[in-house]
Amino acid sequence: MTKLYELTTELNELSHLAFEAEDDQSFAIAIADTMEGLQMQFNDKAEALVKVAETLGANTTAIDAEINRLQARKKTIINRQTALKDYLRHNMEASEITKIESPLFTISLVKGRVICEVTDEAALPDEYMSVKTEIKPDKAALTKALKDGLEIAGARLTMSKPSLRIK
Repeated sequence: MTKLYELTTELNELSHLAFEAEDDQSFAIAIADTMEGLQMQFNDKAEALVKVAETLGANTTAIDAEINRLQARKKTIINRQTALKDYLRHNMEASEITKIESPLFTISLVKGRVICEVTDEAALPDEYMSVKTEIKPDKAALTKALKDGLEIAGARLTMSKPSLRIK
């Protein structure tokens, strides 16, 4: 089966031949018929490619669903693990047991450390707040300014790749 890029090359070559053969009517008709056949092959190949792409899209949807299912399962397992450890910690505290030794591991109940709990963030003085600043180009403003004719060092207008729209 002919590859899409080969069909493209043949169509381009025939297009150049058709331009050169405008004077020979029978040759021009033969070229037009050949181009029509190649165009039909091109269309069939494009349709097949879109079907494969859509199948791949369906596969990614199924993979996303499986990822979500596995993430939910992971979260359930982590929650269960945390609950079991909290249950053990609570009972060790209640029983005043601070250390359990076994051949496989040692379980120790370690005294907690001093931490800060923020109860009202708005009431905190500014010196106890950290500021995160993100500096990045404002592409929308740059595009508008460049379209308005301004020259801006470090920026220029270019064309993006043509997009493929399948409806």
